[in-house]
Amino acid sequence: MMLASLPRAALALSLTLALACGDDSGTVPMDDAGVPDAGPVDFGPVEPANTDHCGYADLPATARAGGTVEEGAVMAGVAEMDHRFPVGAALGAYTGRARALGFGAPPDGRREALAGGFSPSIGIETRNSAKAIALSAGGETVVLLKSDVGLADAAITHAVEERLEEATGESFAGKVVWATSHSHSGFANYTSNTVLYLGLGLKRDVVADQVVEDLVTVAQAALGGMQPARVGIASNAMFDQEDRVTRDRRGENDELMGGPAKDDFLVVLRVDAMDGTPMAIAPVFGIHGTILGEDNLLNSTEGSGAIERAIEESFDSPVVVMHLQGAAGDVSPAGSGGIACPDKPCYNFAKIETIGRYARDAILTTWMDAGEALEDTLAIEMVTRSVPLGPDWETFTVRDGALEYAPWDRRTLPDRELYAEDGSTVLSPIDEFNAPYGAGLCGGERPYFPGAEIRGTGGTPYGSCLHLDRAAETFGNVLQIDMVQMPACAATRLTLSALKIGEWSFLTAPGEPVTLWARTVRERAPAGADRTVVIGYAQDHLGYLLTVEDWLLQGYEPNINVWGPLEGEYVMEQLLALAPLVETPEREDATMGGTDRWVPGPVDASDLDAIDDAPLAGTLEETPWDQVYVRGQRVLTDSQPEDIRRLESAYFTWIGEDPRTGTPDVRLQRFVDGEYVDIERRSGRPVRDRDLLLTWTGDPLVPEEGEGQTHHWAIEWQAVTWLGLEGLEDLEDRVGVPTGSYRFHVEGTGYSLDSDPFDVVQGEILLEASYADGTLSGRATFHAPEGWRLLHLTEQSNGPIPANGTVVIAVDRAGTLENIEVELATDGTFTVATADGIDAITLTDRFANQGTLSF
Repeated sequence: MMLASLPRAALALSLTLALACGDDSGTVPMDDAGVPDAGPVDFGPVEPANTDHCGYADLPATARAGGTVEEGAVMAGVAEMDHRFPVGAALGAYTGRARALGFGAPPDGRREALAGGFSPSIGIETRNSAKAIALSAGGETVVLLKSDVGLADAAITHAVEERLEEATGESFAGKVVWATSHSHSGFANYTSNTVLYLGLGLKRDVVADQVVEDLVTVAQAALGGMQPARVGIASNAMFDQEDRVTRDRRGENDELMGGPAKDDFLVVLRVDAMDGTPMAIAPVFGIHGTILGEDNLLNSTEGSGAIERAIEESFDSPVVVMHLQGAAGDVSPAGSGGIACPDKPCYNFAKIETIGRYARDAILTTWMDAGEALEDTLAIEMVTRSVPLGPDWETFTVRDGALEYAPWDRRTLPDRELYAEDGSTVLSPIDEFNAPYGAGLCGGERPYFPGAEIRGTGGTPYGSCLHLDRAAETFGNVLQIDMVQMPACAATRLTLSALKIGEWSFLTAPGEPVTLWARTVRERAPAGADRTVVIGYAQDHLGYLLTVEDWLLQGYEPNINVWGPLEGEYVMEQLLALAPLVETPEREDATMGGTDRWVPGPVDASDLDAIDDAPLAGTLEETPWDQVYVRGQRVLTDSQPEDIRRLESAYFTWIGEDPRTGTPDVRLQRFVDGEYVDIERRSGRPVRDRDLLLTWTGDPLVPEEGEGQTHHWAIEWQAVTWLGLEGLEDLEDRVGVPTGSYRFHVEGTGYSLDSDPFDVVQGEILLEASYADGTLSGRATFHAPEGWRLLHLTEQSNGPIPANGTVVIAVDRAGTLENIEVELATDGTFTVATADGIDAITLTDRFANQGTLSF
């Protein structure tokens, strides 16, 4: 989750003003050293903060506990489906999308009650997927689930387990892994963790319930399709050394890491049917989902989704590709090219696509390696445990008691001594983190919010920390979210899992593991570093996971955790205490060493209006409403698409359903053999997103309470080759989308529509040329200044892009033509020998795109 610098400054100002207007009981006089001058006072025994406002329930015993781990024939099932999030919900996970901050404001000023105090989403670039891999062997059955959202939530993880038992009659207690992509442009409003409302908006039960429903549905589909299978796992410990896919973003800990370092440990889980047909591929490595910024309000699966799509279209049939996060906490996406964005919002989906193109070959190479390790008989075991967190400071004692917190009384002043004389050994007990209800926005040395800071810590790595209980009400008022009573109940428990598949151990990290933290886990895990895989952003979410020394180096990452520098190592030790259970021959009940879990209650939704009946759904307007939003806020004068050249865009608009009842499924069709048919990618999937942009606009943009809306939908397609167009997969082929007649087909909620047909014709090549002394030289380019699709790996795709390949130059001299065939240089330039007296030239590429230049 990101608190971008500008929103953070604005939030700081808002909180400062709000806190300044209250009483000053949280402030005391400071001496010259910045330490309160009041001496210590004995107030009696210190007790942890009260959690009576939190409701807890015991975890059911681990399913199938008490037996023996045995090898058995492998069965596997896979499935995928769209997550059914409503457009209009908020996107996670940028605080800058909070409406009060204004950095991610909708370009048309719309508001939507569903998003609460956050900007509403306005459409879809790529649809959120729910994916499932079910594995069974030796009497054990486990389900791996993945969602294209910002982070996991234990309430959803456990709800899915319970619902699966209800649906199947079989216990799945402790046998479900729910992992997430950590896209910062994925639908939100589902987490029950009130601290995380700061990045994902308030919880809407209607959204969270739908997430559970989708995960249960896709899990059941995978379980219902189980068949004999083989599983193989392989790794590459030197993934992406060129930093084309990812890059290290945390320079503060370079000394601890021995220099800049990132998560370069790639693991690929391969599942094949017995006849060799690929069923599933699960690459694991860390990459943040932050190519797009807070100004983007179109749902996108970001880099993780681009990786999945690139691999999917390497096969001739549907294969479930499930990218699982590794140590992405301090790993940014790299990529290249993209588009120039002089204005906001910046829809740089082109750069996202480069991530997938760069990652694909290395992942497929490791997938091939996994083919050498395929086994049809395996032992599988999985355990899950809930562990306590705050508000008891003694919980966080780590390193066999060598590090602990001093009691959290909020009154005792710190000694401000962090390290021993050697300058590296952290002193204990730590009395600087004196935050009975937790603290956030640490990582700096000065207090951002006077009145909410931890007293006496100015000038230390704790100086910017703020007491969550003192800031919660103000956060809520400024961001229009209800943060309720502190400590946050979700921050008092944490769900962890360990999964053993053959010789490999998969450990879930319930937050954002940084590279050093994940490496330490792997090095200390009983399966060994080369056979241990950390799956980040899975099962639950607490914040960034760092070692103590790393946390104290400050920087961005310590901003987002609740229980200070010992939190990350405590989680690590609890995970490492769980890991040995899957290494023994017994099937243990992992709940015996844990605690109960928090059970969230319903959230007030009285501010939501009733869903519109949308009686006009399925209606076409001759002239669309002038405020229908499409990329660039282009005003459309016709609801129907017009004939276009290659690289130009076609648009179609219609009146449809309230997005809370469903999302229209729009497909691109082409006229083939006398009829319009869905265009399919190489994998057999239809062209329905990634190549198409779907947007929604409600009329009025800001409805009054109880006022209904007319729901306008629009689709845009830029005429370039779609992902998975067999034979034309290379970027050099993007300008060669087949010409002919196309249309859009819409399946809505209770209606279907077809647009008018439109033709795609050859594209225009721009020419610059000169000739002298028998030499003709020049440059051929394409230019789509309003485009958004990727056309080149390194150039900006909405700027001049070099033409490529073999071309024919027709030289016109007073009506006499001379055809010259030439291979263009990589920058689109050419030089040919020809006689003088040229009147004009026409250059034609292999796709019949043309450009003409007169002299």
